[in-house]
Amino acid sequence: MTYTPFELRVLPMFLYYFALSIFSIILTVKMYLKWRERKVPPPLYLTYTFIFFALAIIMLTIGLSEAVITGFYKEVYRFSLPFAYAMVILADITLFKFVSFLTNSGKKIFIPLVIIGLIVIIILFLPWNWWGVPPEDYAGMLNIRLYSTLSLVIYSYFIYIQIAITSKKGMGATQDKITHMGLKLLFYAMISMILFFLMFIGDTLMIALFDHPGYSEFVYIAWIFAILAYILMYLSLVMPKWLVNRIQK
Repeated sequence: MTYTPFELRVLPMFLYYFALSIFSIILTVKMYLKWRERKVPPPLYLTYTFIFFALAIIMLTIGLSEAVITGFYKEVYRFSLPFAYAMVILADITLFKFVSFLTNSGKKIFIPLVIIGLIVIIILFLPWNWWGVPPEDYAGMLNIRLYSTLSLVIYSYFIYIQIAITSKKGMGATQDKITHMGLKLLFYAMISMILFFLMFIGDTLMIALFDHPGYSEFVYIAWIFAILAYILMYLSLVMPKWLVNRIQK
């Protein structure tokens, strides 16, 4: 089996991931401390969500580190892709649990969502995805990467749209300004996550339609939306004093 050579044009992406890893760790620690302070379920669920997102970014950084050091996309890189996608699914599940607890809704579909999510994770780790493997090595062989990636996107979109709809309904049902703003921030966070995956779809289309080698500008923009979603989710729960004062004015 051969390896795809690492290209210097991807080096800024590695540095970008490295910076995002640090930022995600800082925000995760802040959320954990908020849970230690309050000792209630919502910040705990959101802490788990942040942990899984942070693990996804960190593992992607480690995978690219191997490519930077060795000059090739090798085994660690290949493992980092399905691992990161699996962490995104786990983050989706805990995020849904967080919103379900806050709004007292969606409890009936939580267990089915968990089961479907675990099935998608198994599919992502199947060898026929050929993560990071040069196309010539599996030419003419079974390739399920398109379907597993599509399963990940559909699964995540279902959860984000459900949360966005719930948040929107909650905004219209409450007269409390602070609660309204928290739900509004959560709604925008879900829109950011939807755009996150949309940018990755754009990168995939660049590869499929224009023979682009990958890691296009769409990937950079995608992670900007992810960090924006991070911040919005954090603010929707924590509601720092400066934001509360701004709302009440």
